[in-house]
Amino acid sequence: MVSPSDDYKKKVIKRYDGFSKYYDSLDTGLVQTTVERRKKAVGLLNVQPDHIVLDVGTGSGLVLPWIAKKLISGKVYGADLSTGMLEKARERLTPDIVDRVELKVEDIEAMTFDDDFFDSMIATYTLTTVPDPWKMMRECYRVLKPGGVFVMLDTGPPSKKRGIPVYLWMRLSAILFGYTKINRRLEDYLPPGLVIESEERFYGYTVYLTVMRKIK
Repeated sequence: MVSPSDDYKKKVIKRYDGFSKYYDSLDTGLVQTTVERRKKAVGLLNVQPDHIVLDVGTGSGLVLPWIAKKLISGKVYGADLSTGMLEKARERLTPDIVDRVELKVEDIEAMTFDDDFFDSMIATYTLTTVPDPWKMMRECYRVLKPGGVFVMLDTGPPSKKRGIPVYLWMRLSAILFGYTKINRRLEDYLPPGLVIESEERFYGYTVYLTVMRKIK
């Protein structure tokens, strides 16, 4: 029997496989600030030359080259369930960085990586898409090394009341777009031992850039 979560997951995969050919045009081609925020998120990772980094739900792999260029002996993994999106990500791997990037078909709710494997990780607009955000966050906690940093860029309910009009418009757009649940609050899914160190808000206080750290 297919569980509701499995059925949802298949629909998400189908959606992103279909979107893969023009995803970048929709997601970043029309909104330059989306690119700028992702670059800022990568900067907050504080990547060192030997680090092992995970891009959770990498999609078309926009951030992978920015991370890979900071590495020498390290590696960045791009994990996603959509093979169509991973193929788009592969197109970004220029000869100078290809050896420092590994793309993997991974269910980020049940990853195959060992415990305490990554020095840092990043997730951009992923929490709002996964079927079970608690499972995602628990897995991210498991594979992150103690002391490791987890940077998340995503959308959610506004932190201030004056952001409500923008939030309601964005939520309607998300419902029409399908399989994007921006009513989720990151704080509701934090496993014990993963703490928020800083947060910055944009776009009517609905887009957040949050830095977390695994303290145990």
